Amino acid sequence: MTGEEARGRTIDGELALARECLQEARYAIEGGFFRLARSRAYYACFHTATAVFAAQGKAFRRHIGLQAAVDTELVKPGLVPPECAASLRRLYQARLRSDYGDIAPASRAEADQAVADAEKIVAVLTPLAFRAKDDGH
Repeated sequence: MTGEEARGRTIDGELALARECLQEARYAIEGGFFRLARSRAYYACFHTATAVFAAQGKAFRRHIGLQAAVDTELVKPGLVPPECAASLRRLYQARLRSDYGDIAPASRAEADQAVADAEKIVAVLTPLAFRAKDDGH
């Protein structure tokens, strides 16, 4: 397998994971697992952003590094709106509270908002991953 083929498989795999995470978030809401929904919503965005940067041959070891790259490499040059990065940061904080910090339950409204934000981010970022993949970088 060539490097280009491997990169294409990585992009496709990350985008498939993103779609799966969004579906899991929706199922979690229907099941009343609102904290889980917030977490899965964040991971949908994480995998989509990972696909975008994989298309450029970049990978990040930390979530904060990926978020910084969204700011500097996607928002700053005008490829995505600033709200995209702000929503990603909010989703990350919600994920941290859901997975590690807050023992208080999340509300349905919080979970619904997280999924709505994630759907917007995924919709904005996915074409960038495909464009970079199709361009061969």
